[in-house]
Amino acid sequence: MEVTFERRDGVLFISASGRLESANAADFLKAVRAESEDVERAVIMDFGELTYLGSAGLRVVFMTASELEKRGAGFAVCSPPKPIAKVIKLSGMEQMVPVHPSREDALAAL
Repeated sequence: MEVTFERRDGVLFISASGRLESANAADFLKAVRAESEDVERAVIMDFGELTYLGSAGLRVVFMTASELEKRGAGFAVCSPPKPIAKVIKLSGMEQMVPVHPSREDALAAL
């Protein structure tokens, strides 16, 4: 899995590509926590290039959302491909975490 971070107007965009699963979820969470420590406004996870999202990856999303909520920062997921969107729906994540079709939609909603 590859991860890139981009900051724009107080928002941290996290783009993940490849597979987010138990083998790399702990490293991903550690990187997300380090990068989002000083976020002013919100974090948006862009899953546009993600090919697999396992239960450990879902846990990272939930943990990140919870931590940011406690700090008063916004959080959203955007651009999930159809197979990832299906996992998100089946897990019930979309009821707890905003999921948007694009970065622009996520940014507008936050």
